Amino acid sequence: MEFSWESARLHPLDLTIIALYVGGLLYLGLRSRLSPAARLDHYLLGGRRLTLVPFVATLVSTWYGGILGVGEFTYLNGVVNLLVFGLPYYIFAILYALFFAARIRRGDALTIPERFRQNFGPRSARFSAVLVFLLTTPAPYLLMLGVMLNFLLGLDLWVTILLGTIFSTIYLWRGGFQAVVRTDLLQFILMFVGFAVLLSLLLGEESLVHMWRELPAGHRDWRGAEHLSWQVILVWFLIASWTFVDPGFYQRCAAARTGRTAARGIIISVGFWLVFDLLTTATGLYAVIRLSDLTGSSAGPVAAYPLLGAAVLPVGLRGFFFAALLAVIMSTVDSFVFISATTLGRDFALPDDALASRRTAVERRRIRWGIVASAVVGYFLAVSLPSVVELWYTLGMVLVPGLLLPILFTFYPRITLSDKRALTIGLVGVITAGIWLITPDVGRWLGGGSETYPLGLQPMLPGLLATIILVPLLGKKSSRSLG
Repeated sequence: MEFSWESARLHPLDLTIIALYVGGLLYLGLRSRLSPAARLDHYLLGGRRLTLVPFVATLVSTWYGGILGVGEFTYLNGVVNLLVFGLPYYIFAILYALFFAARIRRGDALTIPERFRQNFGPRSARFSAVLVFLLTTPAPYLLMLGVMLNFLLGLDLWVTILLGTIFSTIYLWRGGFQAVVRTDLLQFILMFVGFAVLLSLLLGEESLVHMWRELPAGHRDWRGAEHLSWQVILVWFLIASWTFVDPGFYQRCAAARTGRTAARGIIISVGFWLVFDLLTTATGLYAVIRLSDLTGSSAGPVAAYPLLGAAVLPVGLRGFFFAALLAVIMSTVDSFVFISATTLGRDFALPDDALASRRTAVERRRIRWGIVASAVVGYFLAVSLPSVVELWYTLGMVLVPGLLLPILFTFYPRITLSDKRALTIGLVGVITAGIWLITPDVGRWLGGGSETYPLGLQPMLPGLLATIILVPLLGKKSSRSLG
């Protein structure tokens, strides 16, 4: 059987349910309006009064924007998805909760670049702002959203990406962070219920034990169908250290009512992530059995979840499941647009010698226009670069080494760095990882070289190693307290 997007067209009732979801999303988002006199921290962080339930909902939902990629990886590799995309992130999230969450809430730095500014200086702060802006480009999620809407509506991809951009960001202009949180509550519920309904129907037709026995041996192996080596698995664990520099984590901890709320919220979120990972992994494994020739189809493994839902679910529930897929993606789009807008409109423009402007109307206007700029840049990237997801992942491998150690040192009381030295460490991390990344391409261009990275190491590893080597050379002991 040839699987394609056309083979899974939805009934008008399903499309109506999806339209109701979008309408509800816009209603919740547009209701979140702040008065012109509201302080800037209300617009950026909801007044720093985020309680436990919305904290968990917004953190959990924004962490899963690449849901189609999760389906593709599980379909191709099997149960190793839990080891690669689950366990490492749980570990680093728990460490974040234990050592960073409360300290972020106690401090008055509202963003990562502002924390750099307070601890190091303006040059390293602007450098970190560049990295944060690149890390939070919404382009890959806008592309996935456009692909989903392209399937649902049958319009040209550039049109569906535009519609997805508008629907996911229009409410940010007035509502800011409060609008993100309100819409995330709806999307949090949809993502869990949608996958739970699909998995329940699959279990009713075929037990987990029977499905497990039908899987290819490689999909049941903890190393995956490709028999990943220990070094590759170690690399995946290090990639998960991305959590420490994730602006979404920082933003939500800064917005929490108390440090205890932030720490407890992350721990609870890990539990929800585990449950959702089990739901999505089990669903992906069923896709291996039910859509056995998907790899050779025109839709490809990236369509595993949508095609499985269309094949299994009845009319009505099918639309609900597709709304859940949209919710997972859109919850990340609005968050990333808002963070990158804050970085563009505020962190680049903040005066070198003061933080007093944080409550001014001028600064809020800059952030609002940053929303427009971020959405426009993300849209054109998504339209122009069909491999933008891979580009985003590659940028993460290169950029994280420039942020990781400096941000950790803002919490460590015995090491202090000058503005110049913090900037140097960041640049060396990025440049080293970048050189490592292009070495195979340069080798091929010169007529030799290899298809793999030098020593078989992913670029992030030598980038981090270079920064670690620099620390004893550039860092100085200090008696300053934790902040």
